[in-house]
Amino acid sequence: MKNKHVIFSTFIFALFSATAFAVFAKAPTTSKIVFATRGVGENRDIYLMNPDGSEQVNLTNHRADDISPVWSPTGEHILFASDREHKTWGTWDLYLMDPDGSNIRRVFDKWERRKNATWSPDGKRIAYDSGEPGSRSIYISTIDGKTEERVAIGCCPVWSSDGTEIAFVEGAIRKPKRISLLNSQTHRHKFFFPPKRASWVRYPTWSPLGDKLAFTWIDRAELQREDIVLEAIYIVNRDGTGLQQIIEEGRAAIDPLWSPSGSELLYGAIDANRDRQIYKFSFGSGESVQLTDGESWSYLGDWFDPAYALPVSPQPHLLTTTWGDLKK
Repeated sequence: MKNKHVIFSTFIFALFSATAFAVFAKAPTTSKIVFATRGVGENRDIYLMNPDGSEQVNLTNHRADDISPVWSPTGEHILFASDREHKTWGTWDLYLMDPDGSNIRRVFDKWERRKNATWSPDGKRIAYDSGEPGSRSIYISTIDGKTEERVAIGCCPVWSSDGTEIAFVEGAIRKPKRISLLNSQTHRHKFFFPPKRASWVRYPTWSPLGDKLAFTWIDRAELQREDIVLEAIYIVNRDGTGLQQIIEEGRAAIDPLWSPSGSELLYGAIDANRDRQIYKFSFGSGESVQLTDGESWSYLGDWFDPAYALPVSPQPHLLTTTWGDLKK
């Protein structure tokens, strides 16, 4: 009987430690940008860096393609897409990991083609697109992957800071597109930009206050591949007024991302060596600085700053529930 108590106690300690490790994952104490990059002939891995481009640290040293990382609102977890469990390149699904790259696990039990995830501000739900290439749909799910609901046809969702709306791109692949706004409660959505006709627009992202959207746009209905170099970055007010070009044409500028303070904007663009790098634009100075370099292609993910984050608080009810279940 004594041995049984020892074994049971050991099991409880191990379970408590594992659960506590998942619950109390440590958020960064300083501002960090998470992004994906790949060298020549290599797959993409996820990295961290400081806002000035220094101290770049590899989180996922894996032969798979790891892309589209986004911080949880508290900074305790990173959500990303990976094809690590599939032999076909580009068959991504969603995974979670801790900020140091440890504790990687799948979000959903059943595999689907999911990517481009975004967190709800309270950290309880995620939105993402799923489906075959050319026929993507927007879904909303709980973060545990237990429930998911299809809410719109489109891709690249991004949740507003107040949680009320999701901006996404509506339109078929290689066809003119619009940014639409989805009510996160009623799931009704409406066209937002451009207001009159579809054109080549993509990569919407909310400002921290939710009063503006930034996006990549070429103001034309049809697009040839050679026109990609003309992609520029714009911002517009939430009410559709105040359209302003931020990054000029000729840079193939994509993937805008606001800083947590709203004073800067990250984006991807082609450098002098025709590699894609990450740049940072200051609204104050109107100048851009390059953050990444080398013979690599870098893709933006997300920016976390503890000064602007939700409070990181333990969730002891998770441990209490586990203990109660064990006693039964």
